[in-house]
Amino acid sequence: MENPELIQDLEWHRDGTKPRVPLFLIHDGGGTTFSYHCLDPLRRPTYGLFNPRYHSGGSFEGGVRGMGRLYAVMIKQTCLQADFPGKRNPDGSVDILLGGWSMGGLLSLEIAKVLTGDRDVRVIGVLMIESMCPAHLPTGGGYLDTLDHFDLDRTDRNLALSIRAMQEALRVIRDWDPPVWAGSQAAQRPRFSLLRAVDPLPTRTKRRHILDIYRQDRTLGWDKYDPGLFTETVDVKGNHFEMFSFQHIPGVSKAIKRCCDTLEKLGQS
Repeated sequence: MENPELIQDLEWHRDGTKPRVPLFLIHDGGGTTFSYHCLDPLRRPTYGLFNPRYHSGGSFEGGVRGMGRLYAVMIKQTCLQADFPGKRNPDGSVDILLGGWSMGGLLSLEIAKVLTGDRDVRVIGVLMIESMCPAHLPTGGGYLDTLDHFDLDRTDRNLALSIRAMQEALRVIRDWDPPVWAGSQAAQRPRFSLLRAVDPLPTRTKRRHILDIYRQDRTLGWDKYDPGLFTETVDVKGNHFEMFSFQHIPGVSKAIKRCCDTLEKLGQS
């Protein structure tokens, strides 16, 4: 299977308008792109990048930064293919959008930094989908951890593989500091938007889930990183783990399309 894989092809955006900027959606902590395959038409070429070590396991050298470097190369190789649907700029480069759910948003941030100044690929926008800022998180037993939400049935092979990927994701995220665009690179930082789930995760105790620490914060804690990071924040129905469930797919698809359209318009203005 190709990686990145084409999830929504050209048929989705043949509506008589100019070619849309392609979107690359990066896997969540579980390592797969399954949720993105469930989306309604986004009217733009859409790729999904899954964890290449989903089946084999193991760590990425350099953690999140190492993953960002590897994924940037994988995306660039896709963009350089002759049949890539993105429109070429006069200098031969191509514009793209990045995005991802949960860890996918963090990886998109890192990939965008790696591709800053690249002569072949220009990231003009990043959509973070329920991606909480990992900086300054509390430690100790006051909150339920990410995996406490799951029934850890290791007899389900796919679930076991996803849990293993999540455990590794949690480890590398804790050791990661979000990148900073400094000096001459500051003007090259792409625009960012955020999708935020409105509902907290249900728990069996009075403790809050760690993914809900910033639930009432419109930026999910990213003001600690940069108060002006997001072009817009859009609320969607559901909680962190259920926002891609069947009943919420129309709403989250509409929100993703809206944000991507806005990011494209601002990034090419």
